[in-house]
Amino acid sequence: MSNKQDIPDEDGYTSDTVTRVVHEEGNPFKKAKTSIQHIQRLDDTGLQVKLERLNTDNGFTDGRTMRKVGSIPSIFLMRPEYKDIIDGDQKAMQKALKRFFQDHPEYRVCNNNY
Repeated sequence: MSNKQDIPDEDGYTSDTVTRVVHEEGNPFKKAKTSIQHIQRLDDTGLQVKLERLNTDNGFTDGRTMRKVGSIPSIFLMRPEYKDIIDGDQKAMQKALKRFFQDHPEYRVCNNNY
């Protein structure tokens, strides 16, 4: 393990993803609770997708041999409604991808015709 201090990026953040364990003390009216929070900055991903949308031909590469549909921030892969994206079942993955890009068009590079 390194003793080096984490140096902030040029935007002032030391990391774009964080997992935090939060513990709330209990009282006679409320039980104690421990939860896990996953946090990710989405600005960079949104900006990258916006630039790709402007600079590509509907997500296609120059030779039109490949098409990028979009980018999915990893924080969304932890949500139950999108768990099929990484489960391995192709049919379920396609449905989950369509659902994700319908719910979050801001992360889609190409139009809705994919």
